[in-house]
Amino acid sequence: MKKLLFVLALLAPLSFQAAPDKEKLKHEVAAMEDVFCAMAQEKGLLAAFSHFAAPDVAFIDTDPRKFRGQAAVVERIGPDQPGEKLTWAASFTDVADDGTLGYNYGRYESRHPGPDGKDVVRGGWFLTIWKKQPDGSWRYVMDNGAPDRPPPPPKKS
Repeated sequence: MKKLLFVLALLAPLSFQAAPDKEKLKHEVAAMEDVFCAMAQEKGLLAAFSHFAAPDVAFIDTDPRKFRGQAAVVERIGPDQPGEKLTWAASFTDVADDGTLGYNYGRYESRHPGPDGKDVVRGGWFLTIWKKQPDGSWRYVMDNGAPDRPPPPPKKS
């Protein structure tokens, strides 16, 4: 009985912690994605991806066993290219029940000058996973994009 009371006494403070306000946290994560995109337009992709990256960030398309943190950002993004634009907007955002992780996904569009000087435009879907940092800020720990599939060829009659 003494052990049970001791364990209950240890757990009591945990049971009275208020659950995080998930709606508030969803708004925070969605706002971070918007600010992230705005910074990319204003200061360039490398600056934005560097600024919002968590210290342990990784990307699927650059070997996450080899590249982590800022080295992963530089490996994936590389130097800004003249005329290159990447815009995106989240269409869905959610957060974990404990309020420590969030994610959003939505559409992106990339533009860059082609050999003929006309913009080459590509689109697709992105997924960003955000982690609440010890200082209370949100930083992304993983970011990924999947380009749209080309339309199927017309059926022959």
